[in-house]
Amino acid sequence: MFESDHHSGSANFLTKESRKKESRKKAKKKNIVEPLYSPKKVAAAIGVSESSLKRWCDAGTVKAVKTPGGHRKIMRSEVVSFVKRTSCRLRDPVAIGLPDINAVDFSSIDQARASFLTALLGTDSVGSCKILCALFVQGHNVAEILDSVVSPVLFEIVVKRKRGEIPVNQESIAVEICHESLLELKTIIAQVASNSPVAFGASLEGNEFPLVTLGAELCLRNFGWSATSLGANVPVRSLLQSTTDLQPSFIWISSRLIEDQTNFFTKLNELSAGVTEAVKVVVIGQSVINDEVLRRMPTVQCCENFAQLLLVTRISDRAPDR
Repeated sequence: MFESDHHSGSANFLTKESRKKESRKKAKKKNIVEPLYSPKKVAAAIGVSESSLKRWCDAGTVKAVKTPGGHRKIMRSEVVSFVKRTSCRLRDPVAIGLPDINAVDFSSIDQARASFLTALLGTDSVGSCKILCALFVQGHNVAEILDSVVSPVLFEIVVKRKRGEIPVNQESIAVEICHESLLELKTIIAQVASNSPVAFGASLEGNEFPLVTLGAELCLRNFGWSATSLGANVPVRSLLQSTTDLQPSFIWISSRLIEDQTNFFTKLNELSAGVTEAVKVVVIGQSVINDEVLRRMPTVQCCENFAQLLLVTRISDRAPDR
């Protein structure tokens, strides 16, 4: 699971106003609409003729939307999904606004992990995005990418900072770049069906670390859930209102970076007591909850990584995004 306490360690180097600006910037990024591309650009991206692509759109092989003017447009995630489920290749990813993911070809997850560490420490936002997107297009699911690449790299960055090998601000920049790369990865995960099961999650009030809850959203969307991260520092009352509005099957809560465990348990108990037994509350992150606490909260379950999240929510046997 993601290991970084950069937000507490870097509080002194960021001014209050700059933190507000960063929060506004992240909110805007979170609400970015998935880009749409013309059949001409998509045809160039996968190396086929425009007429062939239009025929596939007409046949429903490639899902397209119509603009108010009647023109076909294709989502980036649909292009990637089409490539993954057919023998086509993403020959020119730049044509659909992606970095040149064909420039990287990993022989192992270990190699990808080493490259991702180098990219984050080198403040290479394009390179880090390229690595995550390349892994996904090559066939790795999001849970595997998060557990085998992102989490161990962030842990290693924390270790380097604690040893004095890198400064606090370099860790903070690396975490921000990782956040941006995950948001870019989100744009190539297939859109879920309108009747998909619903889930949402957040970090509770007092926890400003957003990466775990964003990772959970991407992981679940990859496996067909209509999942939404509500972000970090979210009050329990907002989660309960969202439960009423969205009628989820479960809610995930990040337990990473819990500085006041008593306060965390109080809020978690308030959330658990406010939902019906039909709604699971899944705590994802470090093991901060013992069996005695769980007995008092019958709707709460725990997992330490994203593979376990899939098991807890009983979706590990569902086909991943293609």
